[in-house]
Amino acid sequence: MKRVTAIAVLLVAAAVLGGCGARDLMLGTNSDYLFTVMDSVAAPGAPTQLRVQIRGGDFLRGQPGLAVRYYRDGKLFKVAETDTDGAAAVTFTPDAPGNYEFVVQIGAAGLREIPPAPETLLVACRATDAPMVVVDLDKTVVASGFEAVLLGKAKPMAQSQRVLARLAGERNIIYLTHRPDYFGPKSKRWLAENGYPRGPLLMSTVGGFLKGSGAFKTGRIAELQKTFSKIEIGIGDKISDGQAYLDNGMRAIVILDMPPEDDPDRREGLMELAEQLGKLGDKAQVVTGWDQVEKALFDGASYPPAAARKHLLDMARAPSPKAN
Repeated sequence: MKRVTAIAVLLVAAAVLGGCGARDLMLGTNSDYLFTVMDSVAAPGAPTQLRVQIRGGDFLRGQPGLAVRYYRDGKLFKVAETDTDGAAAVTFTPDAPGNYEFVVQIGAAGLREIPPAPETLLVACRATDAPMVVVDLDKTVVASGFEAVLLGKAKPMAQSQRVLARLAGERNIIYLTHRPDYFGPKSKRWLAENGYPRGPLLMSTVGGFLKGSGAFKTGRIAELQKTFSKIEIGIGDKISDGQAYLDNGMRAIVILDMPPEDDPDRREGLMELAEQLGKLGDKAQVVTGWDQVEKALFDGASYPPAAARKHLLDMARAPSPKAN
């Protein structure tokens, strides 16, 4: 786990510090600038910030003094100016539940290169008692890990679109990922291109990324629950995801990230995963794929951590095929 995290951090650094080619591949940029917009979840009548940031040049520095125009339904809503960090924000107060979309555009004045394409920012206005489910991205709806995402090789996890579409018929979906917001444009496009249900994408910052997934998600969910009383289900792949959901009084479903069969350290990986599962107690559901997620949510099936832990230990203790 530590090795994977270190690799991810190095790749993030390469995306931020690398040239335009590396950034185009890893961040999905369409210009010399990285333009990110931050989705939000808001209650009716509650003001929310429409936050954006534009960065460019060496080290992706913030671009100050630029005009940011917010459009809603084709009409200009408000204009803001970026600060020294390249960030800008305006306030919007939704009056009723629904999805409010804003097309945000950076003016060309003050930029040395062609401005980035406009981005769409989503304000998901929900009643405070609306049922919600939090869904992770990597190795949850994305079949691969963060490294494959950065290299443009991410594929959907089998049946995830279908099950989430069914779940979206009953609950509001919030995509909550530990990915830093540098990857916002790429992540939002991937979800849309692969047919996932519409929902706000809430991301970490680089600072939050370095602090760890568990701490970030635990805190972010707790903040949301100050307003929304029925964030009741969480789906993710890490043990820390499950713990974050449980710590916030949610029903936790963990999709096991199994070590690949060709991994020379597979046995050690299975043992480590089994040990980590022991930390979840008996309140989480531990599954191997979205077919079991569906059965757990809709058919009352039970997948206790103890059964998954025993299965992992049995596999780890089984004779290696090479020994036969």
